[in-house]
Amino acid sequence: MAPVNLYTSSIGLFIHGMEALIAILKKGKESPESESFPATKLYEDMLPLSFQVQITSNIAKKTVQRLTGREIEVWEDNEKTMDELIQRAQKTLDLLKSVDEKEIIGSENKMVELTLGKLGTINLEGSGYVYGYGLPNFFFHISMAYAIFRMKGVPLGKADYLTPFIAPYMPAQKA
Repeated sequence: MAPVNLYTSSIGLFIHGMEALIAILKKGKESPESESFPATKLYEDMLPLSFQVQITSNIAKKTVQRLTGREIEVWEDNEKTMDELIQRAQKTLDLLKSVDEKEIIGSENKMVELTLGKLGTINLEGSGYVYGYGLPNFFFHISMAYAIFRMKGVPLGKADYLTPFIAPYMPAQKA
């Protein structure tokens, strides 16, 4: 196994998370009720599935931008169908896969400005941003998407979420 560094513990995990989200979205799309899913909320005061996918995408994009210094175009948060949400997640996955590990080297100490709404703006080192904000927030919103689908009866299990994370470490199966 390669040594753990900020690339593998941010971009690498975001890649696996987006793969999991895409698989979950595709399974949700198979439901007869799937047309209503993008607007579905887990609870009335929470944001809908469409937001959960969009914010997951935005966290990954902003992490790439903040750690690499790349200018990344703004993507409108206007997806309203399952197909559009899947396409958004795939576009995010493609962006993440375009990041070369060398682009992240040295960003552990790079200062990152983070706006936290009513809490104001803070400056964090790259590693603090990734471990204290990016990863927890990213996984929270993927979990909310998963929970919305489970609430709607989509037959998902823990393996649907975990497989992209564990698969690279599993021994190859003999045919």
